Amino acid sequence: MATFARRCLLLGGLSLLTLGASAQGAWPERQVNFVTWSSPGGNIDVAMRLVGERLAQKWKQPVVAENRTGASGIIATDYVAKARPDGYTVLFTTPTAQINTAFVRAKLPFDARRDFEPVSLLLTGQVALVAAPNAPYNNLSELVAYAKKQPKGISFGSWGIGSGGHLLGEQMKNQAKVTMVHVPYKGGELAEMADVIGGSLDTAFMANGNAKIQSQAGKIKVLAITGQARHKDFPTVATFREQGYSGFDAAAWIGAYVPAGTPKAVVAKLSADMAEVLKQPDIAARLEGLGFGVEGSTPAEFANFTNEQYKLWGNMIEAAGIPKE
Repeated sequence: MATFARRCLLLGGLSLLTLGASAQGAWPERQVNFVTWSSPGGNIDVAMRLVGERLAQKWKQPVVAENRTGASGIIATDYVAKARPDGYTVLFTTPTAQINTAFVRAKLPFDARRDFEPVSLLLTGQVALVAAPNAPYNNLSELVAYAKKQPKGISFGSWGIGSGGHLLGEQMKNQAKVTMVHVPYKGGELAEMADVIGGSLDTAFMANGNAKIQSQAGKIKVLAITGQARHKDFPTVATFREQGYSGFDAAAWIGAYVPAGTPKAVVAKLSADMAEVLKQPDIAARLEGLGFGVEGSTPAEFANFTNEQYKLWGNMIEAAGIPKE
C-alpha cells in the first residue's frame, strides 16, 4: 500500500508539472497590449506596430497598440509598471522615459530599475540636429556664429525634458558657449518637426529615421549627427565629433520591458519571438529603411545594456547641470 501511495503521489506530481508546463507554454492565450508614450506615427509607434502585427500572426492572438502620450513618457511607463505581471502588457520605450527621468524628476510614481523586467533591445539609431531648409546655417560652425549674433540666442526643440535631445542641446550649448533655449514638446518629434518646418523653432534634435524622411522630402536639412561615424543615410553630413564637439556618441534606442515579476519563461518567449520577427527580411528592411539598426537581444543582454545606459546618461545629465524638477 505504501508503495502504491508513493506511486500515486509521484504520478500526481508529474501530472501537475505537465499541466503547469502546458499552461506556461500556451502563452499568449489572449490579447497582448503594446504600450508606448510616442504619438501615433512617431518612430517608436511605427516600429511597435510593425512588430505587433507580425507577432499577432505568429501568436494567433490580437496585439493592440496603445499610445499613452505626455509627461516625457511618465504616463505610459507608470501604466505598464502597475499592470499585472503576466506578459500581456509590454512597454516600448527609449532612454528618455526609462532612464533619464530618474535623473531629472524629483518624484516619480515608479522605479524604472525595480519595477520592470528588460525583454529586448530592439532597435538602435543616431540623433540628428535639424533646421528648416531656408535657415541661414548649414553646419555647426555656421549655427554657432549665427547664434552669437542673436540677442536672445536660438531655440532648440526636443521630445521632452530629460530626453536625449534635451541633453544633447544642453551639452552643445555648454561647449559652444552660446545661448540656446530649450523647447520641450509633449507631442514628441512630430510636433517639434512641424515647428521647425514652419520656422517658429530654430533647430531640433530628433531620431535619424524621422530626419531622413523629412530631409528627403526637402522639408528640413540636417546640420550634424551623433555617433562615432557618419550614418549611411546622411553620408555628406559630418558628425558632432567631426565638427569639433565631444560627448555626442550616445546612441538612440528602442527597447521592450514588462512589469517586474513577469514569469521568466514568458519574458524569454516574448524576447525570442521579437528577435525572430526583427530578423524576418521584409520587417528588417522596412525598419532599416526608417533609419533603424535592427538588434533583438536576450533579456540578460538587455539588462546589462540598461545598466550601462544608466551610467552613460546619468553622467551626461550631471555634466549638463540639469536640475531635478
